[in-house]
Amino acid sequence: MRRTRALCLTTTAAVALAALTACSGSTAKTASDAASKGVSGAKSAVLSVADALSLTTKKTSTFTTAKMTMTMVIPKVGVSVMTGTVSHNPIALDATMTNPQLPDGMHLLMSGTTEYVTMGAAGAKEFGGKHWLKMDFSKMGAVGKALADSVNKSNSQDPATSVKLLTASGDVKRVGTEVVDGVSTTRYSGTVDLKKLASSDPDLKTIADQAAKTGMTTEKVDMWVNDQSLPVKFHETATTPQGTVDITIDYSDFSNTPVKITVPPASDTEDLASLTK
Repeated sequence: MRRTRALCLTTTAAVALAALTACSGSTAKTASDAASKGVSGAKSAVLSVADALSLTTKKTSTFTTAKMTMTMVIPKVGVSVMTGTVSHNPIALDATMTNPQLPDGMHLLMSGTTEYVTMGAAGAKEFGGKHWLKMDFSKMGAVGKALADSVNKSNSQDPATSVKLLTASGDVKRVGTEVVDGVSTTRYSGTVDLKKLASSDPDLKTIADQAAKTGMTTEKVDMWVNDQSLPVKFHETATTPQGTVDITIDYSDFSNTPVKITVPPASDTEDLASLTK
């Protein structure tokens, strides 16, 4: 029973981690030559779409940490909501998550390739009174190592790369202005041909590879940007053989203060490796 429950926990946490990786990629370079030349909003009252996105990429890339709320509609899983703070380069995450399989919620801590998961008292009943499950993905065989490598190489959760993903669509349009969570924003929209990402930009190859595994071919991306040229919200949808994947991410509180992870005490932690032997 403990082993079965542990594997279910791992699957749930891995789905969340994979979704985070899928909606991001490697640390973003500037989206166009305009960004590398230091495009400034003061140069034009209304920037072109390309220059506006270049400026957003540049501004977003100056930060390593942000608060986020991510709502994921995953086929055969349901609606999962993750809220917390995430850093990249190096990766660190402190978040809570709920979905239909976790009515009481889950607390996730991640640093590098190691993730800690707790479901509180309900989880402790499955692990001999211990509240935390430790998962070192780099030690979980080929699948776990591939996931760990993907996350760390991709610097997932980096919102600057989502900006780059939208820019890569080639047909991005300025939709108009909207208020999001009380913030005045400009909305941009485009459709990404995922098959072309690998050949057009090596930095987005991770996204292309993951898309191919799930059967995705195109992805519709919408982004809302505030007057500081920082993304406030992303919305990504894609069709897979299993159904439609729908991911919405709200960002706030950009900073360069790393997420500090306090590792749970060993006496209150069960290592997944010991349960799957």
